[in-house]
Amino acid sequence: MKSFTCLLPSLFILSAMACSSPATKVNALSSEEENTPVIAPISLYDTIPGKYISNLVLTEINGTKVSYTSGRSTCYFSYKANPAEVLRMVASLPFKPDHTLSDTLSRKMNFPFSLSGKKILPEAEILAAPFFWEINPLEFDYYECLKSPVRHTLLIHKTSGTILHRMEYTS
Repeated sequence: MKSFTCLLPSLFILSAMACSSPATKVNALSSEEENTPVIAPISLYDTIPGKYISNLVLTEINGTKVSYTSGRSTCYFSYKANPAEVLRMVASLPFKPDHTLSDTLSRKMNFPFSLSGKKILPEAEILAAPFFWEINPLEFDYYECLKSPVRHTLLIHKTSGTILHRMEYTS
């Protein structure tokens, strides 16, 4: 019985030490992994249900997906299509019925798109989608549409009609 009494405090100390060090290690890893996202090509057809894009005539489609270990991801696309049809399509997409507000229209912003958002993104994400981030915002019309859990940012080139589409998954 006496040996059990001596063993109990030792087990308590060892278990307390074992529990504290992995948490520090996990936090350090997640911070590091958050700064090194996984970059992969992606198709617009993989992100938007077929019944919504089947009527669009899409050409010159380019897509990149940036994924983080936290579960957050962002998709970037560049394509040519009829801008009015794309705006209608995005506005008609379904949304998650939660406490987040969702739009029923793609809202035209009355100011140019700001490139300042890239200041808070990891450099790897900026480099993964240079076609989106290395632009002159004055050459584009800027639209936003929140379809929970996705925020759609649409930049439509004023002369060529090229569409730059950013889909940020918020949850």
